[in-house]
Amino acid sequence: MSNRISLTAILLFIIGTSIAVGQHSATEKKVIQTLNAFHEAIIDNDSQAAKGLLSESVRILEGVNIETKGEYLSHHFHSDGKFLSAMKREVESRKVSIDGNTAWISTQTHTWGTYSDRNLDLNSLELAVLKKEDGNWKIGALHWSSASNK
Repeated sequence: MSNRISLTAILLFIIGTSIAVGQHSATEKKVIQTLNAFHEAIIDNDSQAAKGLLSESVRILEGVNIETKGEYLSHHFHSDGKFLSAMKREVESRKVSIDGNTAWISTQTHTWGTYSDRNLDLNSLELAVLKKEDGNWKIGALHWSSASNK
């Protein structure tokens, strides 16, 4: 009987530790929520929502381009929305780091589907840098890259 209790106690401790390690702090959750809201704004083609989540000084790096907030929202934002709304996307890994009023999130995703009559299967990487401005997290920099899984 005592062996069963000990084994149960050990299993509960291991499960509890695993759950605690996998949980994000309240600040990490807010940072992730900001980035997720930006992704949703892209998919929904909601440039006003996206504009509110981007810092005025944001720089967006994609391919060989570096764009300002205005440049991105008037150009790539709309094509990114068409692309993302046609694709399926699964986060494979994500790491959040926070130092004071600065946070960075590195994310690896598997993206697949059909876009412009092409079947795509991509490994995508994103690095987002966020900064706290007037009590809210804003995206200060984004870098996106993708490569075919084939």
